[in-house]
Amino acid sequence: MFYEVIFYKVIFYEIMFCEIIFYEIIFYQFIFYEIIVCEIIFYEVIFYDIIFYDIFYEIIFCEVIFYMIIFYEVLFYMIIFYEVIFYEVIFYKVIFYEVIFYKVIFCEIIFCEIIFYTIIFYEIIFCEIIFYEIIFFEVIFYDMFYEVIFYEVIFCEIILYEVIFYEVMFYEMIFCEIIFYEVIFYDIIFYEIIFNEVIFYEVIFCETIFYEVIFYEVIFYEIIFCEIIFYEVIFCEIIFYEIMFYEVIFYKVIFCEIIFYEIMFYEIIFYEIIFYEFIFYEIIFCEIIFYEVIFYDIIFYDIFYEIIFYEVIFYEVIFYKVIFYEVIFYKVIFCEIIFCEIIFCTIIFCEIIFYTIIFYEIIFCEIIFCEIIFYEVIFYEVMFYEIMFYEVIFCEIIFCEVIFCEIIFCDVIFCEIIFYEVIFYDVIF
Repeated sequence: MFYEVIFYKVIFYEIMFCEIIFYEIIFYQFIFYEIIVCEIIFYEVIFYDIIFYDIFYEIIFCEVIFYMIIFYEVLFYMIIFYEVIFYEVIFYKVIFYEVIFYKVIFCEIIFCEIIFYTIIFYEIIFCEIIFYEIIFFEVIFYDMFYEVIFYEVIFCEIILYEVIFYEVMFYEMIFCEIIFYEVIFYDIIFYEIIFNEVIFYEVIFCETIFYEVIFYEVIFYEIIFCEIIFYEVIFCEIIFYEIMFYEVIFYKVIFCEIIFYEIMFYEIIFYEIIFYEFIFYEIIFCEIIFYEVIFYDIIFYDIFYEIIFYEVIFYEVIFYKVIFYEVIFYKVIFCEIIFCEIIFCTIIFCEIIFYTIIFYEIIFCEIIFCEIIFYEVIFYEVMFYEIMFYEVIFCEIIFCEVIFCEIIFCDVIFCEIIFYEVIFYDVIF
């Protein structure tokens, strides 16, 4: 259950991902075991004028606020990831090449008092991952992120080469009482992203709960989220005219009491994104709540033509009969889905296509994550080039022939997926 999740005044201002590459990334037998995020709070977390001198030198996360975000007894007020464990986790040849958070470096990052209990990235390799000049070097988030700001952040030429998650497990995760209050994405751009040959092989969400959410014995080897199934998902009485995931199903998926309050995506564009052969097998969203989320002036015209999420509010949204009041997504099917000129306050998903996308041997084929595998998942030559928040650009992002080409969250476009000229402009959840 996501209960009362709030992003309050969160801003990504002038962030850039430039030439990020995920090359041959693999999730093989992926396990998070007994992960618990309990009562996490970002209370007026700003990331304001944070300087990690030599590591995070003059990094500014400008006016980012997580106001009273809670994962049920986890605190990011005195934000502490304490005793975080990657058991047998390996970043092999992980390089952040020319990645910049205004000269940001993450190297040997420690989130104190966060626990991934027996979390295993077994034989995980971020090989030739490069955030050039971003290192993540001896970063410690201790007590609080008070007044932290993401200001002029840049990911330049990031490369994840031969990254592997082997035998990773999510076991007993809990997210309770999360709050997003007044979150804003301002002028974000995804440019030329490619996913080629991405595969979820027999993925199962097993006893996944988001009220005291649990990934109980979840395995991404024969990737299993058991009892969450994307099988025969249906938006019942929801009509996305000609929108389809081709046999996509959210069956028995439950998000209970989730709240997005006044969240905003401002001028987002996804351009030339493609999901090919996409499948959700037996998933269910039950009792989801976006408190005071409003789809104001929403038009489902033909294929989400001129859809607007303006001051969007999910007030006790439940996808039950796809009402957003106890909404279920029971036997929901997105087959040949098209979000043509969808607008969140002039958001447009233009010619978006999820064509035969599959989770049970899911292949983002020609999406594909180019040989990206979750049973041997590979991010092959994935690039985030010139990506920006406040003019964030994923420029030349390549998930090998999966393309967010000129994707913009200012004039957001999924093109050839295609969210062509998709805009989260003054969108408020």
